[in-house]
Amino acid sequence: MSKKNKHIDVKEENLDQWLGSTGFIFPRNESELDTFNKLYQGYDFKLKDVKIDPDQIINGSFSLETKILSITKDIDISGINELKVAARKGEGSIPDHILKKVKGKHKNLDESADK
Repeated sequence: MSKKNKHIDVKEENLDQWLGSTGFIFPRNESELDTFNKLYQGYDFKLKDVKIDPDQIINGSFSLETKILSITKDIDISGINELKVAARKGEGSIPDHILKKVKGKHKNLDESADK
Protein backbone atom coordinates (compact mmCIF):
# COMPACT_ATOMS: atom_id res chain seq x y z
CA MET A 1 0.00 0.00 0.00
CA SER A 2 1.15 3.45 -0.76
CA LYS A 3 1.32 6.02 1.95
CA LYS A 4 0.15 9.55 1.12
CA ASN A 5 2.47 12.26 2.23
CA LYS A 6 0.42 14.91 4.05
CA HIS A 7 3.33 17.31 4.32
CA ILE A 8 4.61 19.21 1.32
CA ASP A 9 8.32 19.76 1.22
CA VAL A 10 8.75 23.47 0.54
CA LYS A 11 12.31 24.51 -0.04
CA GLU A 12 13.67 28.02 0.24
CA GLU A 13 14.22 28.16 -3.52
CA ASN A 14 10.51 27.67 -4.29
CA LEU A 15 8.99 29.47 -1.29
CA ASP A 16 7.91 32.49 -3.34
CA GLN A 17 6.25 30.17 -5.85
CA TRP A 18 4.25 28.49 -3.07
CA LEU A 19 3.28 31.82 -1.51
CA GLY A 20 2.13 33.15 -4.88
CA SER A 21 0.21 29.97 -5.70
CA THR A 22 -1.61 29.90 -2.36
CA GLY A 23 -2.50 33.59 -2.26
CA PHE A 24 -0.25 34.79 0.54
CA ILE A 25 1.37 37.07 -2.03
CA PHE A 26 0.03 38.03 -5.44
CA PRO A 27 0.64 35.42 -8.16
CA ARG A 28 3.57 36.60 -10.28
CA ASN A 29 3.07 34.47 -13.41
CA GLU A 30 0.53 32.34 -15.26
CA SER A 31 1.60 29.12 -13.53
CA GLU A 32 1.07 30.57 -10.04
CA LEU A 33 -2.23 32.12 -11.13
CA ASP A 34 -3.46 28.79 -12.57
CA THR A 35 -2.53 26.97 -9.35
CA PHE A 36 -4.26 29.66 -7.29
CA ASN A 37 -7.42 29.38 -9.41
CA LYS A 38 -7.45 25.58 -9.00
CA LEU A 39 -6.98 25.79 -5.24
CA TYR A 40 -9.79 28.30 -4.73
CA GLN A 41 -12.10 27.07 -7.48
CA GLY A 42 -15.16 26.47 -5.25
CA TYR A 43 -14.47 29.17 -2.67
CA ASP A 44 -17.41 31.47 -1.94
CA PHE A 45 -15.87 34.93 -1.68
CA LYS A 46 -18.14 37.00 0.57
CA LEU A 47 -16.89 40.42 -0.58
CA LYS A 48 -17.82 40.14 -4.25
CA ASP A 49 -19.48 43.56 -4.49
CA VAL A 50 -17.07 45.41 -2.19
CA LYS A 51 -14.40 47.69 -3.61
CA ILE A 52 -11.16 47.61 -1.64
CA ASP A 53 -8.71 50.40 -2.36
CA PRO A 54 -5.16 49.46 -1.25
CA ASP A 55 -4.10 53.14 -1.32
CA GLN A 56 -6.72 53.95 1.32
CA ILE A 57 -5.43 51.12 3.51
CA ILE A 58 -1.83 52.27 3.13
CA ASN A 59 -2.46 55.97 3.80
CA GLY A 60 -4.91 55.26 6.66
CA SER A 61 -8.05 56.78 5.15
CA PHE A 62 -9.90 53.43 4.81
CA SER A 63 -13.01 53.06 6.95
CA LEU A 64 -15.59 50.34 7.19
CA GLU A 65 -19.25 51.15 6.86
CA THR A 66 -20.91 50.35 10.15
CA LYS A 67 -24.54 49.63 10.74
CA ILE A 68 -26.16 51.36 13.68
CA LEU A 69 -28.94 49.57 15.49
CA SER A 70 -31.61 51.77 16.96
CA ILE A 71 -33.85 50.94 19.88
CA THR A 72 -37.50 51.33 19.06
CA LYS A 73 -39.85 53.30 21.28
CA ASP A 74 -41.65 50.09 22.25
CA ILE A 75 -38.78 48.95 24.46
CA ASP A 76 -38.61 50.20 28.05
CA ILE A 77 -35.00 51.31 28.42
CA SER A 78 -35.32 52.45 32.03
CA GLY A 79 -34.41 48.95 33.25
CA ILE A 80 -31.37 48.92 30.99
CA ASN A 81 -30.20 52.28 32.32
CA GLU A 82 -30.66 51.14 35.92
CA LEU A 83 -28.53 48.05 35.23
CA LYS A 84 -25.81 50.22 33.67
CA VAL A 85 -25.73 52.44 36.73
CA ALA A 86 -25.66 49.40 39.01
CA ALA A 87 -22.72 47.97 37.11
CA ARG A 88 -20.82 51.24 37.47
CA LYS A 89 -21.59 51.92 41.14
CA GLY A 90 -21.07 48.46 42.54
CA GLU A 91 -23.11 46.31 44.90
CA GLY A 92 -23.22 48.81 47.80
CA SER A 93 -25.59 51.24 46.15
CA ILE A 94 -27.74 48.88 44.10
CA PRO A 95 -31.45 49.02 44.95
CA ASP A 96 -32.95 45.69 46.05
CA HIS A 97 -35.28 45.36 43.06
CA ILE A 98 -32.33 45.76 40.66
CA LEU A 99 -30.20 43.33 42.66
CA LYS A 100 -33.00 40.74 42.51
CA LYS A 101 -33.26 41.23 38.75
CA VAL A 102 -29.50 40.72 38.27
CA LYS A 103 -29.39 37.66 40.53
CA GLY A 104 -32.45 36.22 38.74
CA LYS A 105 -30.71 36.55 35.37
CA HIS A 106 -27.61 34.80 36.72
CA LYS A 107 -29.71 32.03 38.25
CA ASN A 108 -31.46 31.45 34.91
CA LEU A 109 -28.09 31.34 33.12
CA ASP A 110 -26.69 28.84 35.65
CA GLU A 111 -29.72 26.57 35.32
CA SER A 112 -29.55 26.56 31.52
CA ALA A 113 -25.82 25.78 31.64
CA ASP A 114 -26.41 22.73 33.86
CA LYS A 115 -28.77 21.14 31.34
